[in-house]
Amino acid sequence: KSDHIPGNDYKTKVFTLEPSSSTKTTYGAVTIEITFDGDAVDDVLYHRCAKDVSNTSPRNDEIHGKIVSLNKVTELFSKNDGNSDILSHYIVIRRKAGGTKTHRRLFDKLHLRRPEEGAVFLTGLTSKLQLDSWKIAKELLRERGVEKVIECELRSRDELRYVVVTDDVFLTERLARSGVTLVLSYRQLERMF
Repeated sequence: KSDHIPGNDYKTKVFTLEPSSSTKTTYGAVTIEITFDGDAVDDVLYHRCAKDVSNTSPRNDEIHGKIVSLNKVTELFSKNDGNSDILSHYIVIRRKAGGTKTHRRLFDKLHLRRPEEGAVFLTGLTSKLQLDSWKIAKELLRERGVEKVIECELRSRDELRYVVVTDDVFLTERLARSGVTLVLSYRQLERMF
């Protein structure tokens, strides 16, 4: 069964998978975005994720959380009692200045190659992802002078509506500004389970 979602600039179909009579499994709705010729998939994804909770219009305001130190980030992710999905916050790390050549390898790995371009999201959705986030924070902490060139923003998970996996730094930056999307890199996805 499929339905068209009104008020969308893109072709959007919601398919509801009905369980067969031989199985008692129920399925959720699967949304398929179909782009027109010439539409960038990034734009479709951004507009889908940037809509506010009532799905009436894209959000124009940037979400700003509290800026915290790298020590606080490390402390937040070091608390692991074996439960997954325990953290009520996540961290957005952005590069705000140049840095030194010694920082280059780490910034390349984190897709923070240039200031004001891209972001790294640290989260505790699973215990392995929390451990990976802690390792990233520790690695950043070991780099001398890195706190002068990055900023760590603490955000509440209450606003999150989507998880997007991409290594595209420009899409990551756009989605980071929307505040309703958690962006993971493919490297983080591999370490998630």
